[in-house]
Amino acid sequence: MYISNYIEISMCYHTSTAKEVELREFLGQGYTIEDYHHYYHVTGFSHPLLPVATNEQPQIIQPVEWGLIPFWAKDEQAAKDISLKTLNARSETIFTLPSFRDSIVKRRCLIFVNGFFEWEHQGKETLPYFIYMPDHKPFALGGIWSQWTNKETAELHTTCSIITTAANELMSKIHNTKKRMPLILNRDKWDTWLSKEASKETVEKEMQTLPDGQLQAHRISKLITSRAEDSNIPEVQLEYKDSLL
Repeated sequence: MYISNYIEISMCYHTSTAKEVELREFLGQGYTIEDYHHYYHVTGFSHPLLPVATNEQPQIIQPVEWGLIPFWAKDEQAAKDISLKTLNARSETIFTLPSFRDSIVKRRCLIFVNGFFEWEHQGKETLPYFIYMPDHKPFALGGIWSQWTNKETAELHTTCSIITTAANELMSKIHNTKKRMPLILNRDKWDTWLSKEASKETVEKEMQTLPDGQLQAHRISKLITSRAEDSNIPEVQLEYKDSLL
């Protein structure tokens, strides 16, 4: 078995989450938030706990580990290997790849963030950007989730993957090599996305590129932001200035 037959590498590996009070205000009444984690910048390769609403408990925002482990992973080493390659799931192949196809049908989720990070390539140089909503409020990414039990320890792992789509015009300019972006679901799509009755055709229809004009972005300091490590300080989101170099 080769893992490459079961996953497909995409590119949305860095994100940020709102402060808990901001997410509570954004969601309004009727939601419970459990064990919340706030990040200014976190990379998926550290497998952080992201705030997630699953289709099983849509009114509960719970911490879920980033890096999906399918239920059939045979042991701990296999689970670790797979989770590094399932931070993203491409919308175009999600129904066919074994790591994802069960979850997209049965276990969809919303992942709440307030921004994400991507790098523009200019020759040999890479320039980091922070991308966010114009009002800086939280927003929901479309995702899938899974549960895997470690047979040696009996520990249950709840994990997730962020779905990606083709980039819109803004993200094509920033993410100008892979030209991908996360699936962003506006509030009027949440119920449909989390519905257990949604057909494959309905789910496919929801996995569309966000129209232009809904996101903003600015360049940030490449000396503060790291593609390999978390940079969990407020300065990581500041607009680039010469004084930061």
